[in-house]
Amino acid sequence: MSFPRVSSHAVAAGLATLLACLCPPAVACVEGDLRGDIVRLDKEVGETAAGGRTSMQIVGAGWFRAATIVKDGGTTGQTMVTLELDGEPVITTSFSMLANPWYQLSTDSISASVRVDGARSTMTIWYSPELKFRALASVRVEVEEIGVERIVVRAIMNKPAPHEHVPGQPGTAVALPAFQ
Repeated sequence: MSFPRVSSHAVAAGLATLLACLCPPAVACVEGDLRGDIVRLDKEVGETAAGGRTSMQIVGAGWFRAATIVKDGGTTGQTMVTLELDGEPVITTSFSMLANPWYQLSTDSISASVRVDGARSTMTIWYSPELKFRALASVRVEVEEIGVERIVVRAIMNKPAPHEHVPGQPGTAVALPAFQ
């Protein structure tokens, strides 16, 4: 008795077809650190007296990437900036502190510095990788000097990915971060 010769490619193709028919495709939810769309937020405040305070709050989940705070005027640089994620302070610093090159941060994980151009000071805080928050992100600016004419706060974040399950929220649909 003789058997017909069958190529190994034909055997492999037949097995692949058989497995595809017998095994239904698996659907899985990926639980990784995937980020959604980038969100840019801006808030501008006019003249702010010493003792004044402004903040930008983002309600909802997301990934914090960077913040830029621009301050026009001021005499001492004693304007404090605090970044909080989910109620926990991540960094608190002042314009005068980060204007000193010895206090600036520049690592693979964080960069924090102040650039001064005349009466305008620009503070930049940047994290890599981004910092995840589940309920609230806040950038708080407290003015402790006279002569501040204007403050602009900008934040760059990522929304959670569409598949991400955020604790305390029903289903898989997550509301976009909201500016409040």
